[in-house]
Amino acid sequence: MAQDMPQDHSPQSDSTGRNGIPFPQPPPGAKRSRSAARLIAIPMIAGVAALLYYGLHDRFFLPACDSDRAERTLADILKQLKLEPSRYEPLMTISSSTTQIVCNASLPLPDGGTVVVDYSFYWQGSQANMRYSVTRK
Repeated sequence: MAQDMPQDHSPQSDSTGRNGIPFPQPPPGAKRSRSAARLIAIPMIAGVAALLYYGLHDRFFLPACDSDRAERTLADILKQLKLEPSRYEPLMTISSSTTQIVCNASLPLPDGGTVVVDYSFYWQGSQANMRYSVTRK
């Protein structure tokens, strides 16, 4: 009489394959180098993603009136006109759509005067452009 041998129905361990043959073990330093590679790769991927987002963002969205991009452009224009306000606020949005953003700024000058700038950003083809008028009061 042949007795049935008890069979092990427990789940197989992580170190063996389906057929019971053990997986080859990685060299001792492999886990450490894999962790180091992940620690380096994840921040690099995040950095590249951020650069792509911010670089592409300007190609698909018009700048807000009070954005850094709008403020830099406004500062460059006023510098060419030899008008340098003591601060760049308040920058107000008059109207906003996907095709045009209309803005207004009343900026104080160091000599006590004020410069009023009406400006708008709009699409011309795939290029974002700016139209502006400047009045000194």
